[in-house]
Amino acid sequence: MRRAVLTASLLAVVAGSAHAQPPLRLGLVDATARARVHHPQLTGIRAERRAREADARGSAAVFLPAVGAEWSWLRSDDPVAAFGAKLRQGVFSGPDLALDALNHPNAVSNVSLGVTVEQPLIAPSGWLGRRAAYAGVEAARRMETRVEQLAAFDALAAYYGAVLASARVATLDTALGAAGETLRQVRLFRREGLVTLVDEQLAVARTSELEAARAIAEAGRIEATDRLLVLLGEQPGQAVELLDPLTIAASASESGSRADLAALDAVLDAQQANLARARAERLPTAGAFGSVAFHDHALSAVTGPARWTAGVVVRWTPFRGLREAAEIDRARAGRDRAREDLATAERNALAEVRAAEARLAAAETALAAADRALEQAAQAARVAATRYAGGAGTISELLAIRAAESAQRQSRLDALYHARLAQAQVAVAKGGNP
Repeated sequence: MRRAVLTASLLAVVAGSAHAQPPLRLGLVDATARARVHHPQLTGIRAERRAREADARGSAAVFLPAVGAEWSWLRSDDPVAAFGAKLRQGVFSGPDLALDALNHPNAVSNVSLGVTVEQPLIAPSGWLGRRAAYAGVEAARRMETRVEQLAAFDALAAYYGAVLASARVATLDTALGAAGETLRQVRLFRREGLVTLVDEQLAVARTSELEAARAIAEAGRIEATDRLLVLLGEQPGQAVELLDPLTIAASASESGSRADLAALDAVLDAQQANLARARAERLPTAGAFGSVAFHDHALSAVTGPARWTAGVVVRWTPFRGLREAAEIDRARAGRDRAREDLATAERNALAEVRAAEARLAAAETALAAADRALEQAAQAARVAATRYAGGAGTISELLAIRAAESAQRQSRLDALYHARLAQAQVAVAKGGNP
């Protein structure tokens, strides 16, 4: 029993601490900045960019030397191995030239420690491959910039979506308050014999409708807030205080060049460099090499004589069974596809700008119309309330007009939300930030 009481007390303390946790205060600028870091869509594009950067760093091998070291131990009575080991160790003597010693040598141990260096000198295909790798890095970075802009737009839409959901709840709270006041007035009139039971039933029904709508709106507010938290890398379920109201931006966001088009342009550069690399595979390459090796019969190989080797090698394979022709054709196809992708994306970008501007114009028109309609609905509700209080109007008229006013307030909020999103869409379509 004491254990159960202790457990319940601890749970109550934990619940109380969680309840006392202050809400997360979020402004729009903070929300979009967080989305540029934590948005789920950024994980893949950043991994791709890091992989491209790693490939570009690896392409430095076309200029830098390759250094290696090798240690080995062997024991053999193979004539060639024994002959070579003694020569490398500097212990070959006259008796070793005897035919029997040459044909049937005793087993010889050889410990070898060597260091080799290979330095590329001329590598046209490697140079062009490095150029293609860095063009790929530029494409990945540009695409990451574009995805960050889209992540910021997504956060803006989610932020104002949560603001809109909260505003819907507040609007329904206002409508519920007005409905409750109407219900009290109807019940007062009924006690005085001024209205019938039907009036009270209609008022109760209207209040019940608003309570149901308010519950649905509260669920929508929770869903919208959790979606925003997920986009920002936060844990769903925590309390959030949204600091910026749903308003139209005072001025249009600055536009710029489309980062996704710049990325495709960089992809085209990479494909052109890749085509040149494939053609350069037919050209000769040259490199220098050198090595130093120590040989001894003991494990301490460095006590033996040092043997060095240095040289230059030129390789040229002008014909590889048509494999180089296939690589060139494949690279040319990639270049042509990149060129078409860029042209198509440029046309799509122009269409996106035109569509976004059309949506903005329509949203601004709808918002102006919603403002006018709301003003008229509010006036009609005030007149209906006065008429009903004076006995000149019916409860059905009053409830219908107030329902229309509440619906118009919701429509005005929706129009404001779509107008603000349309502003951000125009900015993003033109290459700017939302």
